[in-house]
Amino acid sequence: MELEPELRLRAVLAALLVAALFATTLPAPFVAAQEGGDLGVQQVLEAQPGALKGYREDGRSATEIIESAALFYGLSPRLHLALLEATAGLLSNPAPPDAALRQPFGPAGPDGFAAQIDWASRELRAGLGPYERPPTLRFSDGLTLTLTLEQAPEGVAVQRFLATGRTLAGWRAVVERFNQAFAAYFNNELVQSGPPALGASLPSTGDGVAPAPANAPGGLTLLQPWPAGVRVVHLAYFDHAYPTVDSGDDGNGVVVNHLGQGNVQYDGHDGHDYYFPDRPIGTPILAAAAGMAYARTRPDNGVVIVHPGGYETIYWHLGGFAPIFEGRINTSQGLPVAAGAFLGVSGPSRVAGGTPHLHFEVRRFGKQIDPYGWFGPGPDPCAAYAGCLPGEWLWAPSLIGAYDFTPPGITAPLLSSQLPRPDQTPPSAAISIAPPDDLLFAVEFDGHPVQRVGRGFPQITGTPRFGPGHAGQALDPGPAEVAYPLAGNLDLRAGTVSLWAELPERYPGGAVPRHYLFAASANPDGAPVYSHTLALRRDASEPDGGPAWVFWTTGSAAASRDLLAAPDTLGAGWHHLAITWDAEGGHKALYLDGVLVARAQGVALPTDVGEVLRLGRFAAGGGHSGVRLDELMIFNRALDPAEIAALAEAPSGASEAVVRLRERTVRIDTNALDDQGGIMAVQFGLNGIFEDPQPYYDAYRWTLPVSVGRHILAVRFSDRWGNTTTLTRTIQLDGRQQVFLPLLR
Repeated sequence: MELEPELRLRAVLAALLVAALFATTLPAPFVAAQEGGDLGVQQVLEAQPGALKGYREDGRSATEIIESAALFYGLSPRLHLALLEATAGLLSNPAPPDAALRQPFGPAGPDGFAAQIDWASRELRAGLGPYERPPTLRFSDGLTLTLTLEQAPEGVAVQRFLATGRTLAGWRAVVERFNQAFAAYFNNELVQSGPPALGASLPSTGDGVAPAPANAPGGLTLLQPWPAGVRVVHLAYFDHAYPTVDSGDDGNGVVVNHLGQGNVQYDGHDGHDYYFPDRPIGTPILAAAAGMAYARTRPDNGVVIVHPGGYETIYWHLGGFAPIFEGRINTSQGLPVAAGAFLGVSGPSRVAGGTPHLHFEVRRFGKQIDPYGWFGPGPDPCAAYAGCLPGEWLWAPSLIGAYDFTPPGITAPLLSSQLPRPDQTPPSAAISIAPPDDLLFAVEFDGHPVQRVGRGFPQITGTPRFGPGHAGQALDPGPAEVAYPLAGNLDLRAGTVSLWAELPERYPGGAVPRHYLFAASANPDGAPVYSHTLALRRDASEPDGGPAWVFWTTGSAAASRDLLAAPDTLGAGWHHLAITWDAEGGHKALYLDGVLVARAQGVALPTDVGEVLRLGRFAAGGGHSGVRLDELMIFNRALDPAEIAALAEAPSGASEAVVRLRERTVRIDTNALDDQGGIMAVQFGLNGIFEDPQPYYDAYRWTLPVSVGRHILAVRFSDRWGNTTTLTRTIQLDGRQQVFLPLLR
């Protein structure tokens, strides 16, 4: 519904008034406080009567949650604080209701304080733009309002975020409260960025040659963030055509590195990625300069170091932290470190997946900056954007001649032939339309390991191999290690794991004749008890030494170890296997080809089985089973024997059938993975017409803008290089009372 002309005019005037307020109240990004080694959030909270000063969620304080998000997304914590006051009164109210603490920004977002802060951060960062056209806000009462871009980018971002789930009147009221809070608590100031460090910027002479860097007082001088002699590949570069990797696609499809060259990795990147070919996981990572260090695990393992002069260096995708951070991880307690201090080791990316690497980033006054400077023609294009500053050559003169820490025109200019070739591989993706509520996870292995239902990303070591499956293709876990996160994908209170397995004529040999289809353990090195473990394996456990299928669980104590076994009567070829459990009743069961073959009760089941479900082996580095796997599904309840039999008898490929829907509002599970980084945008389409891109999430709820009938629903995933994968499903929207979802029930 559009506004009537008179109301539309009033709305535009109101928008212009709000824009004027934002243009004056949001002049520049926030500078982190240096005193005490924190970002200043706790000082603000302590000075106010609100309850946040002592609030904790899952052992983390409100300050830790806010600062962690602000550091990662490069936002001012003042935006978070003013929003928390405007939407829930959390700075001024000493006794807010529980709902205000769990969902301070409103029920349109996720449940939980930390989840809401992360949601707000992602949306605010995405809201900074750039925009091809003024964005139109759509309110819950059906009214719309088009914003002006003649205002500070932070104003656009805040207004967009506050429109979610609100009426036009409610939006106007909360925007006014935000303005009042920002003026009252922060005097309408986000600290000015100030002049650049003297001598730190390297002006171009017009021919791509620049003078050697001068390390003037007040600047930041960087050492290489790894030990001397380590072999390094420069995997990806800072994109001077607007770095927006933390918020989504920058929308321009253009990549420009510090030399003014294109055809490099990758669009929107806000830092530099370094790969260590001799030791991808485990290479020591060092502090590039002295400062106050903070270790964070969300959204990925990393260290942020705050330096004098408004600088920050960021080190993401660590495989482990240095011992100096013990007891300080995810806290606001900064730790002073010297240049060259050991921070941790390189590891896999839990956010983007793909090749293990170090993501190294520099910010100044909250804005992105390239430590390699700018050597292209004319001024640095990054300076034209709100979230970016002109590049500065920050590497120490002592590094000249080493690796690629030599300014062009000094001794070893970089050549375009040395730069990596662009990514030409489209993302791997899978979707599920209206999956049932009891299905937590499902993956079909059709040429890739991305799940069609579930949360997070597969963890992959090596190169997975695929072959003919029960339906389509199947995973051969032998040459690679594949694991999936358990958070949100498995419920230990009750559940079912169902899968198809192609059993071999002969299993791989080994010192211990045990072959795992899957395993999850909180103590995989805790022999002989292995407390808190759940696994399905084949071993020689029959009294006569014959082979058997074993559903193994161990709780917290050795006495809880239970090996529910049934003789292996399955020949080579494809077979369906399933396990079920119910912790409250202590029940567990094992099914082979849809038939119940073993059952136990009174079992103390595990309450923690670690972080990942490994396929084809017990622990990382363990021997593989020699079994191909297909159509793995996890439910949040113990299915009954008839339901298990139906899964075993379901025809292969049934998931490609028409999906019948009764309601226009539908849940769509969207999962994707790119081999050169993360997914930058998701677009939904119906009958060939696509909506605007939006940030990538695991799942969405979408109200279909169509009437009863048959339609083609499409989901398009785009990576940082603009490669796309589009998946389609045929849907039938009608008035039936049940949703038909083959393969699931």
